[in-house]
Amino acid sequence: MIRFSLSLLILVGLIAGIPMRAGALERTIGPSGEPVPRFASLKADEVNVRQGPGRGHKIKWVFKKLGLPVKIISEYEEWREIEDHAGATGWVFQGLLSRRRTAVTLDPQLEGKAYISLYEEAEATGTPIAQLGKDVIGHVLTCTGAWCRLAINKKLKGWVLQSHLWGLFDKEPFKGQ
Repeated sequence: MIRFSLSLLILVGLIAGIPMRAGALERTIGPSGEPVPRFASLKADEVNVRQGPGRGHKIKWVFKKLGLPVKIISEYEEWREIEDHAGATGWVFQGLLSRRRTAVTLDPQLEGKAYISLYEEAEATGTPIAQLGKDVIGHVLTCTGAWCRLAINKKLKGWVLQSHLWGLFDKEPFKGQ
């Protein structure tokens, strides 16, 4: 009975848009019915980022990187306020975003390394199959909460420590779409 009541309380909170805490992550349900914040990726190779939600707002900059992960931090009608891995924010039209989860490698020099290793298996003692630099985009296939399997291109797939990626919540397990 207690389990049922707790589940009902959580469900009512989600429907009403009440913020729910999951660890340190606070998420709400936005007007689209999707959780906010959430990650998405750029669906086009050229995406205008605007100062506000609407075509009448000035373009702040243009992304020219198909598949770049972005965090949706707010919603207004058909517009999504996004944040990129550098922390810059702006508004994009929802049709230019994809649910496909991607991640971008962080700067290895922040940890005093020349590169980030891509491993054959999800273990640091395994065999590295590639060396990745900063800002390499990969399609996220699966994550354990510690390791993520990425497809860098059609031929290169391997495991990276999740802490070396941006495009996922901290220790987020993920099963690909």
